[in-house]
Amino acid sequence: MAEITSYYQPELTLPDLLKRAADRNPDLCTGYYDKNNILTFQTYKELLSEAKKIAGGLSAIGLNKGDKIIIATKSNRETIEILWGAFFLGVVPTILQPPAAFSEDNPAFMKLLNVSKVLDSPVIMMSPDVTETGTVLDNTIRHREDLDMTRKYPDPGLKPEDLAFIQFSSGSTGDPKGVMLTHFNLMINLDAMLYGFDTREGDRFGNWMPLFHDMGLIGYHLNPIYGLVSQYQLDTLDFVMNPALWLNMMSREKVTSAGTTNFGLALVLKYLKRGRQNEPWDFTHMKALLNGAEPISVRTMQEFIEALIPSKLKPEALMPVYGMAEATLAIAFASLKEHYVATAFNSSLLDRKRRAVPVDPSDPTARMLSEVGWPLNDFELRITDDHDNEVPEGNSGHIQIKGPSVTKGYYKNSEATASTFCGEWLRTGDMGFFFDGRLYISGRFKDIIFRNGIHYFANDLEDLACTIEEISIGKVIFGGTTDRETGEEKVIAFIAGLNEEKAREVFKKLRIKLRTTLGLYADVLVLVKSNEIPKTSSGKLQRYKLMQRYLDGEFDDKVIMPEKGDYP
Repeated sequence: MAEITSYYQPELTLPDLLKRAADRNPDLCTGYYDKNNILTFQTYKELLSEAKKIAGGLSAIGLNKGDKIIIATKSNRETIEILWGAFFLGVVPTILQPPAAFSEDNPAFMKLLNVSKVLDSPVIMMSPDVTETGTVLDNTIRHREDLDMTRKYPDPGLKPEDLAFIQFSSGSTGDPKGVMLTHFNLMINLDAMLYGFDTREGDRFGNWMPLFHDMGLIGYHLNPIYGLVSQYQLDTLDFVMNPALWLNMMSREKVTSAGTTNFGLALVLKYLKRGRQNEPWDFTHMKALLNGAEPISVRTMQEFIEALIPSKLKPEALMPVYGMAEATLAIAFASLKEHYVATAFNSSLLDRKRRAVPVDPSDPTARMLSEVGWPLNDFELRITDDHDNEVPEGNSGHIQIKGPSVTKGYYKNSEATASTFCGEWLRTGDMGFFFDGRLYISGRFKDIIFRNGIHYFANDLEDLACTIEEISIGKVIFGGTTDRETGEEKVIAFIAGLNEEKAREVFKKLRIKLRTTLGLYADVLVLVKSNEIPKTSSGKLQRYKLMQRYLDGEFDDKVIMPEKGDYP
């Protein structure tokens, strides 16, 4: 096998990367799979040529270096070509999910509207079939077909410290925060990932993650260009509708590196359990199948491995990882070519004392957590208490990071920037700890549910709930609130897919499970429809949105209370 080669040149800009890839190997390309399993190719050299034309077209409509642009197109190829056109002109792009409808009840539209306000009504590039939105956005919408691509673009004279991209976090709708990333930020993180992936000549990347998500864009589009390898792209909606397309792509193209989320793994498992495997997949070549972007479920990963071992997926290929947009993308990776480490911890001590004490997995207090490995090159990471004081290994607390790929702040939001940083350290908002030198993520601080002075993570309660036969992954959400009249803390459970009679029976089981395992009581069960469970672009649950609807009284007719004589 060829030795790993470093392409570390922090003085480069993104256009330099594409030029380098196009010059080094004319066969390097992006393969685009469609919903019919039809594959089309575009070499990096062809992408380079197209990007320069689009840069000229964007210049012709008056855009210049430093101007902002939103890309909300429907296909990966459209998005990628316009993105690179913006890079070559020095225009700063933001990629957003294209709305399916232009109405206030469509989250993608509301995010587009709010981000447009933050960016001062920039040009919005949309797919050609979007001509009227019925909103004030109409005056800012442009289509690639309308651009005069015969014009030459002026050299923007880009420098590493120039702003390259603004990434709006996947869940930001009402008050969107734009993470500012420079060319230098990107070069540093891309090089760190080169080693984390062990990228070598001949490797191939495969992606279903949306390009408006940092893991899809930076991890599985920019990263292979940096590493001088080819990539394969599958539109996210096609994957959601038919997960076999992703499996087909990885098997046929001998993909070596791919990424997913818990949501993605669960979707594949649901597909496989329906008995819809339609061909003999072969994942022999897979060396790094990353799982990140949301809390990691050990149970889901193990079920996924067991389901695909017959297709020659090596268990050690599954890699739990940790990252966030504010870090450019990647922060920590589990070891490549080694089986990830999952450890059972005493949940009571973790919740009450913030101490990570291992127990036997069969212990009633056991909570299984997966490592996410070690910080990548150039990163420093620490765990702190509530007052930003570092705590020793084995103690849970707030995760803070620093390094050259960390953003300097949020676009036009000095207040959010100031509250996010503690000196040089960035407060990630995640809770975790080190154990045996490995990093473990407990959950998001904002998803902590407080009860009787103890904190519980919503994702842990959801995992526990899914051990009940009638409750499936993604169909249960937990939230916490304080009763406005009594001041008492309450635990709210939302469940989808059950009728009222069945829900009452399941609620009893759930309360018993929580009480006997954690000494915790669920006060209210709320019945919701599956399509009422809000999720981000990567499938991450947006618990706060359900809680807000509950507090606003929207589910008053769907509330189930414990029956008289039930556990208090």
